[in-house]
Amino acid sequence: MSSQALSQDWLNTFISSYSLLTDEDKNFVLDSIIAASGPNQLFMLSTKLKDFVFRDFISFLPPEIAFQILQYIDGKQLLVCCQVCKSWNERINNSQKLWRSLAENEGAVVADKTNDFETLSKPEKRNYTFDRSQCYKILYMHTLSVLKGLSTGHSIRINENYIEKGSWRITSVKYLFGNIVTGCDDHTVQVWSVPDGLSLIMVSTHSVSCLTMTDTHLFTASFNANAESWDLATGYHCQTFCGHTSAVIAIDVTPDKCYLLTGSVDKTAKLWHLNNDSSLLVKTFNLHADWVFHVKFLPNFNDDLHFLTCDSLLVNIQLVTVNGDIKASYHIHLFETCSRFTSFYHSKHDPYQLYICQWTEEKKSSHLSCYKIRPKLNVAEKDFHFQIPLSSLKAYLLGAGQKFAVIMCSISRKDFHVVDIIRRSVVATITTPDFCMLTRNGSSVTLCNTSWLDGLNFGEINEQTPVFAASVGRNTVILGTWTKCVGSLTEKD
Repeated sequence: MSSQALSQDWLNTFISSYSLLTDEDKNFVLDSIIAASGPNQLFMLSTKLKDFVFRDFISFLPPEIAFQILQYIDGKQLLVCCQVCKSWNERINNSQKLWRSLAENEGAVVADKTNDFETLSKPEKRNYTFDRSQCYKILYMHTLSVLKGLSTGHSIRINENYIEKGSWRITSVKYLFGNIVTGCDDHTVQVWSVPDGLSLIMVSTHSVSCLTMTDTHLFTASFNANAESWDLATGYHCQTFCGHTSAVIAIDVTPDKCYLLTGSVDKTAKLWHLNNDSSLLVKTFNLHADWVFHVKFLPNFNDDLHFLTCDSLLVNIQLVTVNGDIKASYHIHLFETCSRFTSFYHSKHDPYQLYICQWTEEKKSSHLSCYKIRPKLNVAEKDFHFQIPLSSLKAYLLGAGQKFAVIMCSISRKDFHVVDIIRRSVVATITTPDFCMLTRNGSSVTLCNTSWLDGLNFGEINEQTPVFAASVGRNTVILGTWTKCVGSLTEKD
């Protein structure tokens, strides 16, 4: 028998015996062989060891196991992994579940919980012009691009001359029923079309600190200590709500148009009954130690009126009868005695969900909180509370949803910061001109279509969709709208 055949027989016997050993015994055998090896053998081992250790484990693993590993890698690093080799690129690109999860984490809205492109809604399919097997990867990349574009100006188009009022100061800006509504020092309220800025309705009023509307009537709060109602169709004055002793800076009306709620610099809130003949004061609430700059009706509870009134120190939630008798009263207090409430925002999809911004002067920090109002229990439970990661910024909350919140600095009075509520990080800053003013009730700045705060649904976004409106330069209103590229998904993203 030749030495080669003898060596092969010996090697086969050795491998067979080696495979039956325990891991500990195998390690001992390898240590012994390495110890007995000479320089040539050790050199050969060092050159091949790299290939032995760095195996292409992704290609050999079942897709389900590979997903469990890859989901711990962020999207940007996954894009780098796609460049490792062809097999990695194919495996990662075709992992629909992985890219869908990343897209949702960044803020994109998708239709369902499956991986099948065919089950997506028609608006979502509308602009997909690429390989369908990679649709969620493109959705993820597009979401990153849109968020980056908020900071660079590629996602938002700002019309700096949307409305001009000559020498008159614009004191209130609201987005209601798909239009922009302004109150002005020329004692008029006007309704403007979006996005072209055509005047649709003009009502001669009084000075306007803030306003609200129903489908038929306009309600205005005034610096002259009164509130008023007006017929939108005719422009005629309907009712005067007289009783406050200082400027009225907060106003709200029930959906059935039966009751009005006002808040004032005189530190009181008043509940009014609306009828065709006169305005009837139901009750005055003397519960506040500072200006009442925010009031809001909540859904009626067992035929009783449910509402909240807010100042910088206290959120007071009331349940009263139609005659004003208090049945329940509970509060939301500051989390630190040295803090102050700066702003409030009510969830569009849940009227019992209240977002609050607080400012702590000593620490120069702002916090965002969310409370769930439980009417059956007469309590307001804190859902979350975190510090906004922008040092020394006195935050004013413009809007919030399930995914994003938008704040601005109430001191510098410019720029919007987009906060990822889930990750508790700032993901974009929208650069704006300096605003004319930011009143305590925030009446000079408004977000428009806020559905994107719950997540970016690109199938519903177009270049006509308004994002925000604000009074700048005392007599001008700017309008921000999405750009065309936001709603169009292409492989270039």
